[in-house]
Amino acid sequence: MSLGKQLKNRREQLSLTQQEVADQIHVSRQTISNWEVGRNYPDIPTIIQLSDYYDISLDALLKGDEHLMKKMNEDAELLRRIKKRKVLDGLLIGIIALLFLLGIIDKINFTANWLPVILIAVLYILTVVRYFIIIPKDSLNSGWHSPIVVPKTLGVGWAFNPRNPIGLALYIVLFVAVLWLMITSWADRGLFVEN
Repeated sequence: MSLGKQLKNRREQLSLTQQEVADQIHVSRQTISNWEVGRNYPDIPTIIQLSDYYDISLDALLKGDEHLMKKMNEDAELLRRIKKRKVLDGLLIGIIALLFLLGIIDKINFTANWLPVILIAVLYILTVVRYFIIIPKDSLNSGWHSPIVVPKTLGVGWAFNPRNPIGLALYIVLFVAVLWLMITSWADRGLFVEN
């Protein structure tokens, strides 16, 4: 039985109105109605409150609703992805700061000349890795049938989908082209000459 039906049945067994339950757990009557018809679900602390108030075990409330269990698993996966993304973002900022610091402290031509190349390579790699961490792999966003262009995972705009073989090839071609242009422009200006 779904969570909403269980909540409604138990409320009616106790001869309570939606307003009485809403007042007791500090939500609106409409919220109780939405839970009971299955339009949305209460959060975990509220489910615990309802379990105590209705004197129903959490096991009975949660395990009876497969849709709720699926939603909770998806929410848990989303939280894990957000945590990974935050760690990766911190790593990205740390590497950028370190490279910037190396460019300021170390005045050797090699570091100063190669700093933009290293920075672009690190940003590129971390952006692609970040995409794979944030967007779960499923049949809709990977393989030949997936879109070539997807929303960016870092910043605003669109990016090539690295899970689509054509998108991955475009990423590689663009990366190699930018590196080649940078290196040839530096070679033309004589920036690779050691002092």
